[in-house]
Amino acid sequence: MIETEARVLSTEPGFAWVAPRPHSPCGQCHPVHGCRSLQMARLFALREPRFRVLDPLGVVPGQRVNIAVPASGMLRSAGLLYGLPVLALIAGAVLGSRYGDALAALLALACLVFTLGCVHVYARRLAGDARYQPHIASLVDVQTVSMEFVKTCRSRS
Repeated sequence: MIETEARVLSTEPGFAWVAPRPHSPCGQCHPVHGCRSLQMARLFALREPRFRVLDPLGVVPGQRVNIAVPASGMLRSAGLLYGLPVLALIAGAVLGSRYGDALAALLALACLVFTLGCVHVYARRLAGDARYQPHIASLVDVQTVSMEFVKTCRSRS
């Protein structure tokens, strides 16, 4: 399981909307300007990230919770979303290369689009499967949270 802490923003029957807690500094931040990758991420973010997760515990807004996602589901999703289309693109290019560059590019693009369509259909089928959805694993006991855990990255300000 892959876990992270989040704050519950709102609830609906069987689900909760959560905002993940910002990660603590990695130690590689610039001494004056803070974390460059976090600054770049904020540059392109339109709003604070919110996620809808399964709520088997019946949480209330404001609580801190641990969100868990099955690692096997994450690995399968990454392979399906990134690996399969790239392999289809390469296979189309290789198959079409016998007949010239233009046909190789066209067949590669056709294989890529077809595979992305298949991935989209498969992902919609899996979207309702609870085995692949993030869920609230436990409540965070605020009494035992360490000071390091509360400290956020200085580029957060």
